Amino acid sequence: MKDQDITTEIEQIKQQLEALTAARAQASGRDAGEGAGEASGGEGEAGSWLRDLLKQAEELIGGLDLQFKDVPARTALVIFVLGVLTGRLLSRRG
Repeated sequence: MKDQDITTEIEQIKQQLEALTAARAQASGRDAGEGAGEASGGEGEAGSWLRDLLKQAEELIGGLDLQFKDVPARTALVIFVLGVLTGRLLSRRG
């Protein structure tokens, strides 16, 4: 995969994440207006968990974007292959 392909894919994922975040914000605004009198103990925890997950995904994507720009493609491929080989050797050993 070319660096441009990876960069393009990262940008698409960022756009999808932003669209999901906007949709979630609209839905939570709508739910807050409709369910003001209802107890939302479990829903609040789920919303917090989802918010944390989205934040971590944004940080990961941002970090990957910077890392892919700094690492040459050949080096990244060698590191990936070494990881796969190490994983296979460890799985056979166990």
